[in-house]
Amino acid sequence: MKFEKVTHSVLRRLQAQGYNVLIAPSDSEDNENVTWKAIAVPNVMDWLVALDCEGWTNIPFQEPHILPIEEALQNIENEELFGSVFIENNMKTLQDYRNEVGDYGEKLYLRNAAIRTGDVSRYETFLRIAFPDRISEELEEVRLIKERVKKMTKEELKIWISKNRINLITTDLYFLDEGIIITGEKAISENLQFIIGDGIEDIIDCPVSPNDILKLTDHKFYFVDSLIKM
Repeated sequence: MKFEKVTHSVLRRLQAQGYNVLIAPSDSEDNENVTWKAIAVPNVMDWLVALDCEGWTNIPFQEPHILPIEEALQNIENEELFGSVFIENNMKTLQDYRNEVGDYGEKLYLRNAAIRTGDVSRYETFLRIAFPDRISEELEEVRLIKERVKKMTKEELKIWISKNRINLITTDLYFLDEGIIITGEKAISENLQFIIGDGIEDIIDCPVSPNDILKLTDHKFYFVDSLIKM
């Protein structure tokens, strides 16, 4: 759990997680240092009207304690946003993947760690128990992918996507999690709407647009498989 400066990137990430309003104490004295909390309400306009009837303000940009996320994204420049927002640690754990996707979820989580760190011991132990007949093939695949994976900043990732005309990205784990392995693809444009679909709601093997990755995440580093699919 941590506080992050309010930016468009942070707001989009919160939006992707289902939040639609930021609130802060109405008696905040220093607007520049407001500490926001993200909440989700069924209908923002109805909620604001109800608050107004109770004596709260319904002019969110003149008061620090109510800030609808969508309106902020549309009407406030990034540099004009202020304050920080409390972000819960929403990165999924090994147990989350195990609970939601079973052995395959655990397999992808441990495989991801083996690729990024080079330590295959936990992954190999898991394979010996769950997939004993595929140990050699799986470990060889990890070795090959690790040799191809490049560690990039967000700006480097943006350049890589543009230079290689990537229009589809697949992530091994949930696409908002830090440490995901990104695979780029030059897909047939007409097929994108069917491939991407609800990719941002998938847990593993998430097909998303490059725009989703660039707008909804803001990691220090990205791990990118340099082998581009065609």
